[in-house]
Amino acid sequence: MKKILTAIITLAVIAPAFAGVIKESQAKREVSDAIEALAQMDARQELATFLPQKEAYSARTYCNKARNFLSDSEYDKASFYAVLSTNYSKISIHKGLLAKAERDKLEMAAQGATAPRLKSAGLKGKGNSGIFTGNFDLKTLYAVKRAPKVDEIPALSADMQERVTTILGVLMQQKEVKVAISARAKNDELAEKYAKSLMDVLIEKGIENTRIEYTTKKGRDGIEVTLTGVKTQ
Repeated sequence: MKKILTAIITLAVIAPAFAGVIKESQAKREVSDAIEALAQMDARQELATFLPQKEAYSARTYCNKARNFLSDSEYDKASFYAVLSTNYSKISIHKGLLAKAERDKLEMAAQGATAPRLKSAGLKGKGNSGIFTGNFDLKTLYAVKRAPKVDEIPALSADMQERVTTILGVLMQQKEVKVAISARAKNDELAEKYAKSLMDVLIEKGIENTRIEYTTKKGRDGIEVTLTGVKTQ
């Protein structure tokens, strides 16, 4: 676009020096190009609300001037304003495309905000399946390094509470999303405590228990959280 603007300024400066040297054929061709460029601009219906008013108005104004000067056989002026009109039509389309692209980008960001939010909570999406899964160890869950006793399960850590808050935001917005908690520990009793420590928080925050299920198995202490049915668009 800088090149186009530079060309316009340069043309405006040198045009007087070439007054009277533009031939009729050249003027007609350039006026025709201006009319075509203006038609192309007006044909971009998808840009109707994005075209910059100043440039679009200038394109139409200069095109009318070019046609009038051509009718009066003032070919140098007709050529000058025709070129201006053509360039302003192109600038209008260019700026319109940029404005629309920015709007589309913002809309896509709003629609797809779910995925980045869940990623920040530690959940990764599996393609376009609507499934997001994350693993959390004891340090993340409870800010402890060793497995606690069954009757001494601590409250969720501040870090985990923040992650849960993010997950809750998605669950509140998308009522069809289901939560699966797979808890691991040296025995089923301890694993169940892990699962319920998270499940209870979700229920307390308003998530129906029918949307949550949990399983237990032996393994390295921690839990895996899986959301299914997430819509990212």
